[in-house]
Amino acid sequence: MADNPFEDPSVVAAADANPGQPPPAPANAAYGDNNAYDDVNIDVGMIQAAAKYVPEDKQKELAVAAGSAVANQAADRVKSDYNESTKTQADHHEAPPPPNFCVKLFNWIPIRLLALVAGVLLIAGPLLDLILPFVTVDFIGFFIYVYLIMFGVVTVFIESPTFGCTRLFQLRLFFWFRLLSRMWGRGCFYLFTSILCFASLGGDNPGIFTGIAGGYLIVVCILSFIFSRMAAKKFARIREFVAAGAEKEELEGRFLRKFDELDNGGQAGTIGSDQIVTLAAQASRDLSNSERHAIQTFLDESCNGFVSKEDFMHQF
Repeated sequence: MADNPFEDPSVVAAADANPGQPPPAPANAAYGDNNAYDDVNIDVGMIQAAAKYVPEDKQKELAVAAGSAVANQAADRVKSDYNESTKTQADHHEAPPPPNFCVKLFNWIPIRLLALVAGVLLIAGPLLDLILPFVTVDFIGFFIYVYLIMFGVVTVFIESPTFGCTRLFQLRLFFWFRLLSRMWGRGCFYLFTSILCFASLGGDNPGIFTGIAGGYLIVVCILSFIFSRMAAKKFARIREFVAAGAEKEELEGRFLRKFDELDNGGQAGTIGSDQIVTLAAQASRDLSNSERHAIQTFLDESCNGFVSKEDFMHQF
């Protein structure tokens, strides 16, 4: 007796004798040693032939039912993976305690506005020292003042609100001088500029106004470094939240899906400041405007004014 019932001689003979009708099952026949379905090679042609005995309308119903079952299984698997991912993130990333009053007050500091004022002082201070008669300026000091005025103009442009007249200049400057697109980089720039300001304090008739501008720049420099550090820690927290312990292809897939989730407004294929704040909130972190600006300029690697998917993937 054959192991496969479709190869049983009596079944084959009955099928040949009654074409178009399902062959009767042989009586008292046992196929295989233990299970008739163990180690059976499926013959596709045999299955197609057997399908002829199923009415055509029933075949369509069975096909639709099978397709729906497969689709439901795939949807359930996706939902299960998403729930597991969310559960993993929630379990490992508890929300921090609310910040106290001092932290809230410090986060309120408008660092860009303070830096904009510093740029104005860099322009006005050297000009006043050059105009006032009681300040003695030698040949080298004159060129230092000229450089300080130029640095003041640059500072005003990069720290001013993004308008039509300043946007193009900011983006081009960030592209060619990438250091200035980072908050810690601007802090280094302000530190160097403040040292030049203090050079005017030497001699018998020092440049008082330029020295005041240098002292103010030191404060802005320190705040820039502090906010840069705070933004870096929150950026690392956001990355950890999205990654959720994934590696390689799975890690890349998580960031791609997160970008597509955030890309729900504005220009297609890009995200802006609102989406960055939303992403930080999902990671249980509140961003001050200064921190948001620091993260956004870091993500905008192409320096085109928005964060594209390529920038997002590369920087994260």
